[in-house]
Amino acid sequence: MINYGKQSINRDDINAVVETLSSDWLTQGPKIREFELALADYCGAKYAVAVSNGTAGLHLSNLVINSNPKTKIITVPITFLATANSIIYADKDPAFVDICENSFTMDCKELDRVFSENNHYSAIIPVHLGGVICDMESIKNIANKNNCWVIEDACHALGGEWIDSTGKKQKVGNCSYSDLTIFSFHPVKQITTGEGGAITTNNKELYEKLLLLRTHGMTKDSRILNENHGGWYYEMHTLGYNYRITDFQAALGIEQLKRNDEWVKARRALVENYDTAFKNIKEIRPQNHPDDDKGYSYHLYIIQCEKRLHLYEYLKKNGINTQVHYIPIHLQPYYKNRYGYKPGDYPISEKYYEDALSLPLYPKLKNLDQKKIISLVKKFYEKN
Repeated sequence: MINYGKQSINRDDINAVVETLSSDWLTQGPKIREFELALADYCGAKYAVAVSNGTAGLHLSNLVINSNPKTKIITVPITFLATANSIIYADKDPAFVDICENSFTMDCKELDRVFSENNHYSAIIPVHLGGVICDMESIKNIANKNNCWVIEDACHALGGEWIDSTGKKQKVGNCSYSDLTIFSFHPVKQITTGEGGAITTNNKELYEKLLLLRTHGMTKDSRILNENHGGWYYEMHTLGYNYRITDFQAALGIEQLKRNDEWVKARRALVENYDTAFKNIKEIRPQNHPDDDKGYSYHLYIIQCEKRLHLYEYLKKNGINTQVHYIPIHLQPYYKNRYGYKPGDYPISEKYYEDALSLPLYPKLKNLDQKKIISLVKKFYEKN
């Protein structure tokens, strides 16, 4: 089977993990700090905090922002459940704005309209779906105007770049237009640590809160201890969590990060092949991709397609595993029961879901395998 996503592991990765497994540290050791420094440098941010997964990163980010508990946090319905769930984990309520019809990312006009009708929102979580970058400049302007935090869900977008209105190149994760940025290192993402995630920020206060919350809210930092009974002594200053990542995961992440730029180029080439192949197929509409001055990192290749279920089944029958990203969150039973959402609340997201399909996309996807996928898709629509 050709799957929609797949990790890339080489001998350097394996050696780095084995070396760390043979060291004195399996967790809470030096490799974690090394990975954090490498990631912060790669993204162009001041700080990075590695955590157990992307969901943990989202949860902690919702916790560290200083927001009124009576306010809501805005995101989009088309994202993985964790984006909205993490808001509820932090004892806050999510609110949604619809997506753009072509890019499938947050509709900034709709976001502005929502704020004009009700300003009881304390943060915005835009989602770079499939690696296609949201209009972060507009989102940040709206946030500033309404005194809101911006938590950038970049779990699909490590290595992505875009050009702002001043002509300056912005790297996803540098937090120039957000307060915090979240990454996921699940095996199908740009790089993997098995399970794992990270948060980048330029805000020292947020960074120190994240470090505290990642490890049960406890510290041995002599600068902030109320007392000190000796070298063993620690204090718990807030209610935290065990969201630590291991040293051998960090070792894998360090090696993977070294190759991400190479992998991003491979992903872009695969996307170009798909776009060229599907250009004249009226039954297919790909996600709107970047202009020449942008450089997305493409976690997914998402299309809108006619007869989605039949195409999905046809491809699976012929050895191609595709996926749908995502079922609108507001239509999940939990959200309907708790918040009263119903079909029709976010029509663009709902229409998107009816036709969405993600085709295989990963750096090691062979040229012959991609040609097979393209040929099967074309054959399907010729017959149907």
